Amino acid sequence: MQLLFDATDFEAPYTNLVFPGKAEDEKLLYVTREAPLVLSVRLTTFFLIVALGMVAGSIMLSYTGKLIGFDTTMIVLLLLLLGAVVIFGGLWWIWQVYRKTVFIITTRRLTKFIHTTPWTRYQMSLGLDKVVDSAAYSKGYVQAMFGLGTFVARSSAGNIKNFKIENIHYAEDLHNWMNKLMFTFNKEIEKLDQMKPFVAKPMGKRD
Repeated sequence: MQLLFDATDFEAPYTNLVFPGKAEDEKLLYVTREAPLVLSVRLTTFFLIVALGMVAGSIMLSYTGKLIGFDTTMIVLLLLLLGAVVIFGGLWWIWQVYRKTVFIITTRRLTKFIHTTPWTRYQMSLGLDKVVDSAAYSKGYVQAMFGLGTFVARSSAGNIKNFKIENIHYAEDLHNWMNKLMFTFNKEIEKLDQMKPFVAKPMGKRD
């Protein structure tokens, strides 16, 4: 069995995955992260910001050194070295937080493990008995352009109004599948263990 935080990809039926707090009779029906495009944007943005800062800082130091007649070569080299450490450390940090932030739907609940750092996280769960309905939508042109969406399960629980999974593919299909899951949970609970996991693929490529 593999801890889902360590898995690179998720493939149904998820029988080889476990997560903290999983009950013995609890079945994974869907596991996902934000779309890889989101990770690429974050990594690229961070890299460009730090790299531009390094270049700007180096130019300013060199120019200042020439004005005052001081050799800033060593300082510039130290700045570039520090910048390289920050870049590699930051890219690793962003990747770890992305990889360990996971969204789950099981035969009991909807759960989110949100990592704020590579070592710390918080968990939010919503029982299926507290789900009133669900929805799916795209937040603006960027999400729509790249085929991304937001899935929302509306809750009857007082402390959790909405359970959201953002920046995922096939959000509308997940919403339709969620309706089937809720019907089974509310009307045919004896068939819940037979419920097929959601497969985030085009209709013709689903098992």
